[in-house]
Amino acid sequence: MARLAVAMSKSSLLRLQGDLDFLRAGRELLDQKREFLSEALRTFAHEARAARERVEERLTEAYDAVAEAHAALGERGLDALALAADPVGAVEVKERSLMGVIVPVAQLAEAVGEGDAEAREGALDGTALRAGPGGPGLAAGVAAARLRALLPELAALAELETSCSKLARELGRTRRKLNALEQVHIPAHVETIRFLAEQLEEREREALFQLKRVTALREGTS
Repeated sequence: MARLAVAMSKSSLLRLQGDLDFLRAGRELLDQKREFLSEALRTFAHEARAARERVEERLTEAYDAVAEAHAALGERGLDALALAADPVGAVEVKERSLMGVIVPVAQLAEAVGEGDAEAREGALDGTALRAGPGGPGLAAGVAAARLRALLPELAALAELETSCSKLARELGRTRRKLNALEQVHIPAHVETIRFLAEQLEEREREALFQLKRVTALREGTS
């Protein structure tokens, strides 16, 4: 292990010992952060997998309804109805901090809730597509309602997967810092402190030996 380039002095030894204590405290904090991020990432990843499965299942149902609407109205009919569709609520993205990692919190204004079965199955009030004046297009209405009901779940899935990505990146950085401390900085300080202490101790023994010789010579000539 390479030693640090420092002056051969007692003040350098004391400074290095203080730095070593600081590095060890930092290692403990980083290790706690690593454990927290690992646990948070496992939780978010589990929730994201479950959310993606739900979304894919609902998307299959919604696309089945779209296929039925396409068969009933044709491409031009669907295009015309799409122009008259009600706008959806905007996605509002806020932020929160997890151990210093900023993760998003997505909310859809005026979104249909996951438990609103009536809306998912094609309630036409405010969300319907209509085939013509006074004539609701039932298949198109069901497709529109199912797609609209998916929006909160899509926002939640995006929130979870973005959080997983950010947590994974921060976990990687934390592991690299922890490895650098454990494998490079702390061992280098330990080795330098050991070498410096040995050298200073050897100097003290040499100085003491020289002092005794000088004292013996003075006594012999007096």
